[in-house]
Amino acid sequence: MTILYFAQFQNAYRYTSDSLLLLDFVLKLGVKGEVLDVGAGCGIIGIMLKYYAKNIHLSLLEIQQENMLLIQRNLEYNNLEAEVFHSDFKNFTAKKKFDCVVSNPPFYQKGVLQSMNRHKNISKNEFFLPLEDFLAKANFHLKSKASLYFCYEASALTRLCMLLEKHKLKPSAIRFVHTNKNRKARLILVKARKNVASHCEILPPLYVYKGNDFSQEMQEIHSRFKVRSYDF
Repeated sequence: MTILYFAQFQNAYRYTSDSLLLLDFVLKLGVKGEVLDVGAGCGIIGIMLKYYAKNIHLSLLEIQQENMLLIQRNLEYNNLEAEVFHSDFKNFTAKKKFDCVVSNPPFYQKGVLQSMNRHKNISKNEFFLPLEDFLAKANFHLKSKASLYFCYEASALTRLCMLLEKHKLKPSAIRFVHTNKNRKARLILVKARKNVASHCEILPPLYVYKGNDFSQEMQEIHSRFKVRSYDF
């Protein structure tokens, strides 16, 4: 099985297993056509989507200039192609609409202790991309009936549902992610669609650990997605 390699900065934000959980969620529920990865970071979600769903046309959007170096290097190293945009999503206007928008957006809120590292703050804190701005811009860039995939902190579910409704996005599938069976959900994986009236499917919960080891499903996800990272 092919291993995909991703350059990352040593003393900056680095992708986590949340990226693989979102990737698995998207691929299982389906992705096609024009795809925009918002807040691409080093490009891991979008690049892996392109590898596993080869017929998509991928666009990567990233706010931090230094990350553009990572994205270009990771595309070239893995022999994949994409359009790459350097922009704040709040100010971004594409010349086309998308069949799918995918994002692992920053969702830590104001009360959370911020890092002294600016790169990490921009990648993790909602201040730099408020949830309402994210959903409004996603709606603007989606075709009718198109899909928005993203993950967010589980404690924000009520606010999230209210803002999805406000911006005419209907949740069609939600999955809760727990550290283990004895812990509250820490993350939600969400599929929402534009201009549809379908019911929302609540998928079985995902448990990351069973005892001290990865759960069977988490082992399968790690086995499916062969990735290696190295410092740039």
